[in-house]
Amino acid sequence: MVVERYQGQADYTEGAVAAFERFAAEVSKDYHARIENAADMNHVEAQILDCVAELYPDTFALLDGFCRRHTHFVEPTIAQFDHEIRFYLHYLAYIRQFRAAGLHFSYPEITTEPGFLSADDAFDLALAAKAIDTRIPLVCNAFRLSGVERIFVVTGPNQGGKTTFARSIGQCAYLASLGCPVPARRAKFTLPDRIYTHFERRETLSSLHGRLEEELVRIHDILCRATATSLIVMNESFSSTTLSDALWIATQVVERVIELRCTAVYVTFIDQLASLDRACVSMVGEVAPDDPSRRTFKFTRRPADGLAYAAALAEKYGLDHDALRQRIAR
Repeated sequence: MVVERYQGQADYTEGAVAAFERFAAEVSKDYHARIENAADMNHVEAQILDCVAELYPDTFALLDGFCRRHTHFVEPTIAQFDHEIRFYLHYLAYIRQFRAAGLHFSYPEITTEPGFLSADDAFDLALAAKAIDTRIPLVCNAFRLSGVERIFVVTGPNQGGKTTFARSIGQCAYLASLGCPVPARRAKFTLPDRIYTHFERRETLSSLHGRLEEELVRIHDILCRATATSLIVMNESFSSTTLSDALWIATQVVERVIELRCTAVYVTFIDQLASLDRACVSMVGEVAPDDPSRRTFKFTRRPADGLAYAAALAEKYGLDHDALRQRIAR
């Protein structure tokens, strides 16, 4: 392709139209193709423009100077609004699918009461997305902290939804702090200044710390930075050590959280933490009354019962003591 200065050459478009004009009356089907007017140039257009710039250097030098002088012509507040409004519009578009499936979203009521955390029919967004794709009913839960209460201690059977329940609380608090509708029918929050999470991490060879030491370092860093308006979400922390050591460490952490007066969610296998202090609220995962191996994924506010229902799961999958003896005997 050759790019030259314009010197009165003929418009080839008129010639092409004239050449095919005689066929216009004979064609009943419209063969016009819509050409999108994209904002960006393709690589051919970009190279043509480079050639034009070489032909007219003075004109493009003026244009380049104009661009440099007005690089920051957009007012910072407008630029920030343009950036942030995209997130809110995309979020509203994203939750439309959940509302169409009958799930509830609401703008939370904001309170200045310290440590207040409450929601009805709350659910986890990631789980909801999977439930819609697989058409599996989604279980919603309610939770509430008020007054002197500061910590949800979440216990119950394995694979009973404890981590998902804790994650839904963190999501509601985070979305509320952004001013977004939260995944719940109703909600009321004291806005957190920070949300800290303490979840299990996979060990890596590059780390010089053992798993327990790495957990202790992370929780120490969190407790040093947390304030009375922070939210801490902990999931099965310190499960890598013995029960007695885990109980001692977890007790120290909970007492520190109570001292800070921040709010927390603690998913744990240590039932004693649920009755450690009146600031602790016990939330227990339930199983079906007629089938202990079936999890309902509902959480109720009641004292921890210390039941993991592991035997029922083992029996369901043929891994109980009698079944294993029979298989070995074969």
